[in-house]
Amino acid sequence: MDGIYYSRISATEVEVTNKVFSDQNYAAYTGSITIPASVTYNGKTFSVVSIGDYAFRDCASITSVTIPNTVTAIKSFAFYGCSAMTSVNMPATVTEIGMGAFEGCASLTQMVLPKGIEVIENETFFGCKSLKGIVIPASVTAVGEEAFSRCAALISIYCLAKNAPECEPNAFSKVDRTWCTLYIPKGCKSYKDNIVWREFFIEESDEKTEDINLNATANSK
Repeated sequence: MDGIYYSRISATEVEVTNKVFSDQNYAAYTGSITIPASVTYNGKTFSVVSIGDYAFRDCASITSVTIPNTVTAIKSFAFYGCSAMTSVNMPATVTEIGMGAFEGCASLTQMVLPKGIEVIENETFFGCKSLKGIVIPASVTAVGEEAFSRCAALISIYCLAKNAPECEPNAFSKVDRTWCTLYIPKGCKSYKDNIVWREFFIEESDEKTEDINLNATANSK
């Protein structure tokens, strides 16, 4: 429908899918993609509720994606290898981001994760070599293996949880933690007791998600 492929997952719901599941999915989607909140097929309207596994895999010509507020899940490897994608407009309704969802998105520069996310899965941002800033909401309790591995440009992390999320030892492999600033809520000592988080340059902050300007932070360094 209108250049986007869907798979029906219930009588009233669909998820975005890939054109053909293969290693030659490169040209299925290009340019700026806006996913609608609903689609009508054969006279019946379906709500778009998720981005399926591998939906945009290796679509190296995508530049940006806007996701509607009907979507609650971005599944595993959904945007794997979208190397030209610079931005993702992600709604607050998303509560699940699968393993490797943004792996290899080499042009992505910043990300503000929705407030309902509880786990940053394994390899979610692996190899996002242009990623400079990320906001991790207070809802996050765990960061998986190599979640931010090889994000060599990372210089600003806002972690809003008052208790330091559990973090795999290799979650930030190849990230210069002496150069990257970790902003934490004021008075939260648990980060300094954590074997991973304590290696960052830590600053206390009382900013809320809506007040954080990642562009300003990046430009000041």
